[in-house]
Amino acid sequence: MRVYVMHFRSTAAFTSAFDSVMDARDVASCLVEPEYGRIRFLAPRKAADALVERIYGEGGLVWCSQHDLTLSSADAAARLRLVEDDG
Repeated sequence: MRVYVMHFRSTAAFTSAFDSVMDARDVASCLVEPEYGRIRFLAPRKAADALVERIYGEGGLVWCSQHDLTLSSADAAARLRLVEDDG
């Protein structure tokens, strides 16, 4: 999974990118900060990269960072236990 943080120059660019992120079926989570012109989202790496390329092509993207998320096997096992305990 990959997290992208994107900053936009204008409200129009921000709104267009928001629509694209919300329409993308592979986006697992999204945080929108309109007061800062910022969108963060989580998606599988290949889908995230393609989405950002499309948004970049539309213009108005000022800054973008990407961060790959990985879980160690111990973290994954601990999270699984938490889910099973809640279930």
